[in-house]
Amino acid sequence: MNKVIGNGSIVSAALIVGASSFVSRIVGLLRDRTFTSVFGAGDTFDAFLAAFRIPDLIFNLVVIGALSAAFIPMFTEKLVLKKNGREEAYRFALSLFNLVCLGVGVLSLVFAIFAPWIMPLIAPGFTGEKLALTIHLSRIMALQPILLAASFVFSGVLNSHKRFVAYALAPILYNLGIIAGALYLVPLIGISGIGWGVVVGALLHAGIQLPSVIKVGFRWQAVFISSKEDIRQLWRMMLPRMFGLAAQQANLLIVTIIGSTLLAGSIAAFHLANNAQYIPIGIFGIAFAQAAFPTLAEFAAKKQHKEFRQTLTKSFRYIMFFVIPISALFYLLRAEIIRVLFGDGVFDWDDTGITFETFGFLVISIFAQATIPLLTRAFYAQQNTKIPVVVSIISIIVNILLAFPLATMMGVAGLALAFSISSIVQLAALLGILHHQLDGFDDKAVLTSMLKIVIATLAAAGVAQVLKTPIGSAVDTHTFIGIAIKLVGVFAGGLITYIVVCMALKSEELAIVKKYIPRKFKLSGGTETSRFSGLME
Repeated sequence: MNKVIGNGSIVSAALIVGASSFVSRIVGLLRDRTFTSVFGAGDTFDAFLAAFRIPDLIFNLVVIGALSAAFIPMFTEKLVLKKNGREEAYRFALSLFNLVCLGVGVLSLVFAIFAPWIMPLIAPGFTGEKLALTIHLSRIMALQPILLAASFVFSGVLNSHKRFVAYALAPILYNLGIIAGALYLVPLIGISGIGWGVVVGALLHAGIQLPSVIKVGFRWQAVFISSKEDIRQLWRMMLPRMFGLAAQQANLLIVTIIGSTLLAGSIAAFHLANNAQYIPIGIFGIAFAQAAFPTLAEFAAKKQHKEFRQTLTKSFRYIMFFVIPISALFYLLRAEIIRVLFGDGVFDWDDTGITFETFGFLVISIFAQATIPLLTRAFYAQQNTKIPVVVSIISIIVNILLAFPLATMMGVAGLALAFSISSIVQLAALLGILHHQLDGFDDKAVLTSMLKIVIATLAAAGVAQVLKTPIGSAVDTHTFIGIAIKLVGVFAGGLITYIVVCMALKSEELAIVKKYIPRKFKLSGGTETSRFSGLME
């Protein structure tokens, strides 16, 4: 049974979350393309992103801090180990739901009142109409954290039950709401429509999960304290995580503060580049981390250390198997990717140049960004929030020390390079500590796997580089169709090469995925079907 949990169910859940994440990322890129087509990488887009920063900070500190560090491990432990587990677990969930929504509501109200004094500190380079627009949009978007607070409690309940579909669909609807704001609300009510689009998207994020969370037994009651011990334990686990997330949010604040003093569109360029490079992180890194987390929490609660280590190791290898070759191909095709994704309307070649240069420096740390969520969840599953926080703070210090001088020399691309270096430092520290704590990671298997992945990636990159010239010569790269054909052709050639070399090297990850996908998605055959169907509910 443990083998199935550590391998089958995690891959199945990761495939569901990953597939939905892929769709979500595509919709997210469509959202960004809509913004660049309508507004370009200029003042309006900069104002929107700066206005979003504090509402996003409130949401991350309170909601993500509670859920990622405390809710799922505590909720799962009650379900699995307590005598009256279901009743205790749902009473705890209700109390957290009410407290988080109330707390976020108060913080959002305070921010909305004091936004005229707060936003000049966040975007010191903004003045006049640009600053006024930023303040106005930030007040509208102060409603977003309240709606997402409710939605992410729903997500925690569903993830603890290992039901991922509604959770995975939520960000898709969120992005569709934002797109609708830009396309339909802006013509009706003016530029305020992009702010109200965010609010509509957050409402859809919660709404899509509500039927599923009701189905598993969640019913609202006026419960604010399930037990004093629960609140104390939640606070002990949540507080360090909040400090860690505050440190992480410092990265984005640094980009906003420094970016506001650089060329117009610098904040937008970083945002677009970051969203593009985040595609494989969301599809593979976050998907496997999210899918593995409930299983890791269960093994930790039951003190099954061997199974815990095996689950972590396999998930780490799966993530690396996917993201390393994609990172290499992204770097080689960085100009083509940015032009295809965003090169439309008022987004000109100057915007393309600054964005793809920033994108290139972010891509070099995709492997680190994709595996950090899994490693931090390994600590959270053991109810250890302090180590990830300390490591996160160290990485932020590295980022701050590098960001100012590199931005001075390189502009917004320097911010991307500083971010990548700090991410790699964070990964190295987490890996080292976990390796020591767990007495190894099945080191021989990991090193063998990494060697095969790197060899196959080098072969894929070599073929892709060779293909760029003949394919580029055969099409008109001054048109969208021509650039898209070149991008798809070269990327496909590199990807096929990677798969062929992995087959020749007898990659275990390729064999498992190749064998597993058709077996899992064929809805027949007894217990395998029932497990998959349970995840689909």
